[in-house]
Amino acid sequence: MDEQNRTLKILEAAIQEFINEGEPVSSKQIAEKYKFGVKDATIRSELNALTESGFLNQPHTSGGRVPTDKGYQFLANRVMQDVLDSMDNFHQRFNRMVNLMGNNGLENFVSRVSQDTKLLSAGFSNKDNEAYKMGLDELFDQLEISSREDFCQVAKDFEMLDERMENLPRIIEKSDSPQIFIGKKSPITQSEHLSVIIDSYDINGSKFYLALIGPKRMDYEKNVKYLKNIKNQKTKVKKINN
Repeated sequence: MDEQNRTLKILEAAIQEFINEGEPVSSKQIAEKYKFGVKDATIRSELNALTESGFLNQPHTSGGRVPTDKGYQFLANRVMQDVLDSMDNFHQRFNRMVNLMGNNGLENFVSRVSQDTKLLSAGFSNKDNEAYKMGLDELFDQLEISSREDFCQVAKDFEMLDERMENLPRIIEKSDSPQIFIGKKSPITQSEHLSVIIDSYDINGSKFYLALIGPKRMDYEKNVKYLKNIKNQKTKVKKINN
């Protein structure tokens, strides 16, 4: 493994460990678990460089590292690159599935996505100019916030989703793949504690926009893969109707 590739792998490992454990990550922890074949001191040096580059933060001088927004964006981009080639058939399955759900197909779909991902799910139909949102309780269950101000901002984001989702056609109309927004870079939320995954789908000639909204510590790989692993339309419809 060359030095540059090793640095990227160490960064990916550090961010994934923080997502999994929720605690600052040490060089010793990475060395013991990931077996990069180098000394603990070398990994510590790599983490120092990654911290100086803005991918990681060290809350305490002698403590471990946590990801910055730049670090989360790096991981999100890596995840997207890994799964894009497998998403070719998703749009066709999605289109057939929604058609079979009947009049409440989109609302049922958004609700099901929230249940499956344990995230806040929001959808917007460009044809009907109608928004759907489900899963605020799911979101609050996962957020690690304690201040009243932070809770109020997330609640405000939820209230404003309908209006902000209307802006998505001009924001991501030229994108052929999901987009991931970290913190305040999101076009539909303003809380610094949230990340958003957005994609758009063709339904009988019109666009439907789907957003997954969760904590920055969300499992990006799992949630992006969820988008491509929608079961065939009969299985999904049966689950939703049960």
